[in-house]
Amino acid sequence: MLRSRREVGQRWTTGAVVLAPLQWGFEPTSVVSSEPGRAIASFLLVLAVGTAVRYWRPGVIERAVDATLDRPLTAPLYGAAAAVLGWLVVAYAFGQALRIGGGVGRVAVALGIGGALVVAGFGFAVVGTGLIAVVDDRHRWAGPLAGASVSALVLLALPNRLGLVVWAFVAAAGLGGAARRWLNASASVERGVKE
Repeated sequence: MLRSRREVGQRWTTGAVVLAPLQWGFEPTSVVSSEPGRAIASFLLVLAVGTAVRYWRPGVIERAVDATLDRPLTAPLYGAAAAVLGWLVVAYAFGQALRIGGGVGRVAVALGIGGALVVAGFGFAVVGTGLIAVVDDRHRWAGPLAGASVSALVLLALPNRLGLVVWAFVAAAGLGGAARRWLNASASVERGVKE
């Protein structure tokens, strides 16, 4: 059994080390409120999402990179439009979930924010893979690492709110090629049905 050492005049228990951060008023969200904390969290998020997508769906990032590099000037516009539309849907869902109230509303908000962060992480993984593809097409596997580095550097290099806006725009730019292909495919299906 693990026992703590106790010196004269001190009262230590085995759980004191675990409970000490709670006694000091430490909250996990305070780590993300600092610029270095946000940069580290962003780096880990993008790296985790990019690695998971590469493992479970290997061709998804490559197709998104190819779609973005096909029209690199319009991809950020499509990505920003998709991000705004996505946030409108999420905001509406938040409103409906919060009307329900209680734990359901909080869980729905947490899931919505978590989903948005995962999608943004995917956007940065696409941006990083695109940068690697432009520099050296043989090492696309390093794309999530490059995207994670870009996401962290944006948050470290730019001031607080400007960094978050640029971070969101770069993530949306990574989603733009896939959004453009999806919209064009939907439009061609609709035209085919009308004919």
